[in-house]
Amino acid sequence: MADYARLRTMHRPIHEGDLFSRLHPKMPRHNRAKLFAPFDALTGFDQSMDAETVFTVHPAELSEEMKQELDRKLNDLFAQYKKLPKKRSGRRGLLQVSILYFEVSSEQTMLHNDGIRGNYRWLSGDLLDIDQVRRTIDLGSRRLDMNFIYAIE
Repeated sequence: MADYARLRTMHRPIHEGDLFSRLHPKMPRHNRAKLFAPFDALTGFDQSMDAETVFTVHPAELSEEMKQELDRKLNDLFAQYKKLPKKRSGRRGLLQVSILYFEVSSEQTMLHNDGIRGNYRWLSGDLLDIDQVRRTIDLGSRRLDMNFIYAIE
């Protein structure tokens, strides 16, 4: 028991100028950190944690002036779309449009259970169709709900 008590009180050995220090030089701290960097015990854990830390927001409420401005831009866009020929070949005759759109995140909405949540995104593309009855805009890759559009350029 006395031997173990002596071991607990001993300090770490210091090797300066002896055979051990010549055979095993002290490694710089940044090189020691590199030894452990590639080790990932839980594959995919970082990605799952990043998925949970996605910041989402509730959709903003537009003021009356902003709603009127957006309606004016939508009407102008619809008028330009109606002037285009019905038969368009390739990319000729298509309108280029950029839209600030609120994209609803169903996972975050279910996770927080406090209403609609999502993120704002700028989407750009060729305007393929405007459906005023269903209130949608078709950009080819996406069909956007007009209720979640916040700006048009």
